[in-house]
Amino acid sequence: MPFKWRGKYLCFYCGMSYVEYPEFRKHTKTHGLCSTSDQSLKLIKGNHIELKIDISEIACEICYEPFGSFNEIIDHLIGKHDLEYDKSIDIPFQGYRLVDCRCCLCDQEFTYFGNLIMHTNIAHPKNSFICDNCGLTFNKKRDLAVHLRNYHREGGHRCEECSEVFPTRVLLSNHKNNFHFRRCKLCVACFPSYTLLQKHIDCDHPDDGRQKLCLYCAKQCKTTASLKHHLRKCKMKNAKANTPAFPEETLQPKKKRDITQIRKNIQCILNMSTAIPFRFFSRFSCFHCSKNFVEFDELKTHVVAEHPICDLKDKSMKKCKGERITVKIDISALSCKVCFEPIDNLEDLIDHLISKHNASYDKSITECFDPFKIIKDNIPCNICPKVFRYFSTLLRHINSEHSNNNKICDYCGRSFKNVANLNVHITYAHTGACECEICGAKYKNQWCLGRHNAKCHNAKDFQCTKCSERFQSQYHKQKHMIKAHEIGHKCTYCGKMFTRNSFMKDHIRRTHLKEKNVPCSVCNEKFFDNYLLRLHMVKHKGERNFSCEVCGKAFLRRSNLNSHKEMHKKYGHV
Repeated sequence: MPFKWRGKYLCFYCGMSYVEYPEFRKHTKTHGLCSTSDQSLKLIKGNHIELKIDISEIACEICYEPFGSFNEIIDHLIGKHDLEYDKSIDIPFQGYRLVDCRCCLCDQEFTYFGNLIMHTNIAHPKNSFICDNCGLTFNKKRDLAVHLRNYHREGGHRCEECSEVFPTRVLLSNHKNNFHFRRCKLCVACFPSYTLLQKHIDCDHPDDGRQKLCLYCAKQCKTTASLKHHLRKCKMKNAKANTPAFPEETLQPKKKRDITQIRKNIQCILNMSTAIPFRFFSRFSCFHCSKNFVEFDELKTHVVAEHPICDLKDKSMKKCKGERITVKIDISALSCKVCFEPIDNLEDLIDHLISKHNASYDKSITECFDPFKIIKDNIPCNICPKVFRYFSTLLRHINSEHSNNNKICDYCGRSFKNVANLNVHITYAHTGACECEICGAKYKNQWCLGRHNAKCHNAKDFQCTKCSERFQSQYHKQKHMIKAHEIGHKCTYCGKMFTRNSFMKDHIRRTHLKEKNVPCSVCNEKFFDNYLLRLHMVKHKGERNFSCEVCGKAFLRRSNLNSHKEMHKKYGHV
């Protein structure tokens, strides 16, 4: 059975991908007999491309006789069934046992098919291509050609800027990135990568005569898109928009923030109330010791037991400076620790502590706290009546709907709530070496570069914590942890394992608890989530936005249109 591999099993005939082998084998069998008119065979032009075949079960489909190897069945088909097969033509077949990912030559077993391919190429090379310069061997002629191009180019690799010669392409790329790529020749501006430099040149130094003029500072931009990008950060435009309607001499100087008093305010609330401080970056972490927690209830128990008193000399308090002064606190069960009086909101608590317990809290200083009511699976927004299941979703909602995003990224023009978020964005999206050292491909951030290395160069940067096996992605590592070590997020009802805690929670709600908390506003029918509700609302709206290009018939959903198109294909209308 022929197949292709791109991190998943791909059908040789139609390219459809499958993760599990049984489903993939069942699909391939539906294609029936292979014909020379198949497009998949027409794409094979030459014998330099390896043809992967599954030899898990080899049998003659004419007489049903089983065989142990690929060569035996070829001899059988030629000798007994007069098959028109020319053995003098070298076809690069490579057999693999997909049913158990076991090596056909040394019987070594693997849990991931990509590891079997790497093992076969290194331990049992079918064709050994030897480099005449350094003696390294390669299984494919393609790999040898890439090696020669990158490491043994005649005359070396010459830099186009300074004519310096380097023995390898990697050294040349590092040299360009450090000395030439990052500096603009026209305005001497510096950039962290060559991609950003090219974007700067296209936007700020156009030379095709199609410039767009900024109405505020008269700057010329190459395209309309670059003009819009410039307008986001145009200083003249921002200065005009921020010009006060009253004389400049009446403006008061901005008051300097009293860091000491801000820290005293934070200490007062944390010591005299049941407010729980926390930090959040993809998961909850303790404000005092930065220990991570999946569930907020676990964090709450930890803070009450391990950090009952907040001290100004703590490292966590010293970190409250600059743009990171505001502290996130949970006020879902807010009460005074002195008299145990329950209080609903933070403002009333502050007034209570000042009036009844003479707390040293300065109300003139604002923005010390960012209060939330962390209720499991039901976290409300403090500004609007919306409720969210996950805290990360609530944060995205607040940043997009209820914040004045006035911190602008100079690279891409995106706006952020504060400098801390802006710095995280710049670190993630616009800094670091984003050029592949193997093929020279350029990417906007390290995450995209890592994904490219895993997909194109079989890089495995994620190692299992229980064994020495490595994986291309965090997801494949987690799947391995579940399969090999039974480590994951386990359902308490049926014992099924999941890679993420959120996946496990959704499984429990959907499968075991049968939750349907999202009602339809028209017929009051309830659904599990908003996605299912949107699918249902199509019935009430009655808008048929998906029409067939052949007969013009319209449908409510795209899936119905696709099923309808299959009918046309079946009867040869398309």
